[in-house]
Amino acid sequence: MCIDDFAFKKRHTYGTIMVDIDTRRIIDLLPSREIGDVAEWLSTFPNLEIVSRDGSVSYHSAVKQAGANIIQISDRFHLLKGLTDAAKRVITSLVAANIGIPVSASHYEGKETTDYWEKDFGREDFPTRKHNVNCEKKKRVVEKVLELTKQGWTRTKIAEEIGISYTTVRRYQTQKYSPVHGKYNTTRESKIKPYVVKIRQMLKEGSSLRQIEEAIKQDGYDGASSTIRMYMTRERKLMKEAKGDSGETVEKIERKWLISLLYKPIDKVKKISQEQLDKVIEKYPHIGEIHDIVKTFKNALFSKKPDELEKWMEEAERLELEQICSFVNGLRRDIDAVKKAIELDYNNGLAEGSVNKLKVVKRIMYGRNSFELLKGKLLRLELRHKFN
Repeated sequence: MCIDDFAFKKRHTYGTIMVDIDTRRIIDLLPSREIGDVAEWLSTFPNLEIVSRDGSVSYHSAVKQAGANIIQISDRFHLLKGLTDAAKRVITSLVAANIGIPVSASHYEGKETTDYWEKDFGREDFPTRKHNVNCEKKKRVVEKVLELTKQGWTRTKIAEEIGISYTTVRRYQTQKYSPVHGKYNTTRESKIKPYVVKIRQMLKEGSSLRQIEEAIKQDGYDGASSTIRMYMTRERKLMKEAKGDSGETVEKIERKWLISLLYKPIDKVKKISQEQLDKVIEKYPHIGEIHDIVKTFKNALFSKKPDELEKWMEEAERLELEQICSFVNGLRRDIDAVKKAIELDYNNGLAEGSVNKLKVVKRIMYGRNSFELLKGKLLRLELRHKFN
């Protein structure tokens, strides 16, 4: 059995949804999540052995009242969310939205950087994604053309069937045809590129746009003024970021990148490198401890070894961070259910998905329904397998 709460009718009116783990069907809806009401409903099933739920104290008490021998399992997703939310609050309290770390930030401090017209091929931007999608679509059409050609279809018939021109069919039948555009990822040489060294030198000297433009035009530049302006804007930004308040070379690290590392490994967070993270941890040691404690909790949660949890809680409490200690205290209050979450494979995913089904039905009815009507419609649809 999975149980979860949901909102209906009014914003602060909640009910309880019951889902059978074996049949994966919604069994019933209750117009309440009060301990007594939930316990009374559960008591009508004396054969109930396992209940998966979130960390709700109410549901914990209700299941306990319904049967002392019922095994309660705390949902792993909610446990992880509770810890990452606590860790996020810690990081937010420790560091500002933007922090600076010592680094050679640009060519103004002796380290050459990529010029602004050179594309970062490690990053899939919108044009790249759009091009890849178009290539996949065209590739499927080409495969269809080749398949029909093998079956002996004429070009005219293939064109009519697929909805393309005769000429396009003939082109797709060419052995060397590629769906990738011939000029994709090719760029023309920038007119300003031969003059960047002089522009950077004049910017260091405090020269204006007009002075720089006149100087490079004398050297042969025949491009637009707007090109110079865009390049100068980028270079001035690098110059500004290269110097911190103390005159030390610094690089800006955004706090949201550190928070992203709570949910993803560092190779999946493109904005920050391991070297940058090490420098942040050197400046803020608690950041490293927080990331480590989240990582070790994930390992313990999926280790199938409930005893690992006790070791983790002791390590977490040694940090003496209020938010983390509060999370650990919550685990201790529900320790049996948390250990069962580590030991067994059950989770609350069925209940969470069923709440989404319920919301779909509610929205179809524009929210103009009584609880009984909502319950009746959802249970009838479950019997007809409309949503499973």
